[in-house]
Amino acid sequence: MPTLTVKDAEIYYELAGEGPPLLLLAGLASDSQSWGPARPHLERRFSLVMPDNRGCGRTRDDGAPLAVAGLAADALALIDHLGIARAHVLGHSMGVAVALSLTASRPDRVGRLALAAGAAKLPARAASVITSLVSLREAGIDQNTWHRLFFHWLFAPGFFESPAAVEAAVAMSRAYPYAQSPADMRRQAEAVLGFSPAMSQPLDVPALLIAGEEDILLPPAAVRTTLELLPEARMTVLAGAGHSLHWDAPEAFAKAAGDFLAGP
Repeated sequence: MPTLTVKDAEIYYELAGEGPPLLLLAGLASDSQSWGPARPHLERRFSLVMPDNRGCGRTRDDGAPLAVAGLAADALALIDHLGIARAHVLGHSMGVAVALSLTASRPDRVGRLALAAGAAKLPARAASVITSLVSLREAGIDQNTWHRLFFHWLFAPGFFESPAAVEAAVAMSRAYPYAQSPADMRRQAEAVLGFSPAMSQPLDVPALLIAGEEDILLPPAAVRTTLELLPEARMTVLAGAGHSLHWDAPEAFAKAAGDFLAGP
């Protein structure tokens, strides 16, 4: 599997599909595999570039504290490595912050932006939830219980109507061979909690904000605040989707993002 060697890290990434290049930036505690349900819909239209951020998946680094700007620098190094002059960018949750940082620093390298279930600044409740979830893992809470708690913030209500599906998801998460450690979750969380967009003026880039109607971690009102940085952006809300909207409604998610990114 391909990796990119950068300072103090080996960045793992995957490539798939054909078409204009699309950089996919995953959220907190998520890696390249998190795009799974939406990936078949997206790779029919785009050449996907899917890295594992530092602190997650198969990327390996020196364990130093993380910052969103550093994750954006890794993403830039990756498209440089692949010879991509300009890429569309699709970020989810923490990946929204990384996408904004990348665009602010190198707007010439970004085509269109699709920003899903993220905000330029986390609401206080979301920050508290993330801090509490990390602290519970560090305290040694039973892992089955912890995953169920985590899922409450990720998925729409319909997910919980099937107890068997919930238990299967817990088992799958626990069996994942590249699961994030509590220490790495802490590093990523601190990067997100410390993020503040560094830009002197709004970003002049075509952008689409995508929110989940049932997202209780970052509801549509929180996502909408990012319009302050992207005054020309559009926004769409996916019915029946939670924070992990690319899992709750993968086809609708991929269509909304793909139609916008493929636009003129």
